[in-house]
Amino acid sequence: MGKTKTLLTGFIFGGVVSAASVLLTTPKSGKELIAETKVKGDDIKEGFAKLKSDLNELTAQVKQLSSEGKEVIQEVAADLKRSITSYQEDIQPNLTRLKEDVEEMQKTIETVKDEVNSPASK
Repeated sequence: MGKTKTLLTGFIFGGVVSAASVLLTTPKSGKELIAETKVKGDDIKEGFAKLKSDLNELTAQVKQLSSEGKEVIQEVAADLKRSITSYQEDIQPNLTRLKEDVEEMQKTIETVKDEVNSPASK
């Protein structure tokens, strides 16, 4: 907001300086100059009104976009959570089978170890 205020101040100051310059260097009569100044003043007022309207519209669009982005992020998070849960459910039978296979292998190793170390095999 600070840069916008500085820019706006610069525009206003530039407008005042240019208006003073025109007033001091113009070859027109006072009545013509006053009429032209009023027209220019009205143009400047219209320009500021349009700028204000555009800024309000931009602010509304940014708010809407922010709200929509928040909704999308929430949907993606929910989808990701569902995917992880589904993956865990899918992999669980494999994990159980792998644990059983490892336990069976350990038993087989113990059996072979016992047979090798038994006095009958010597």
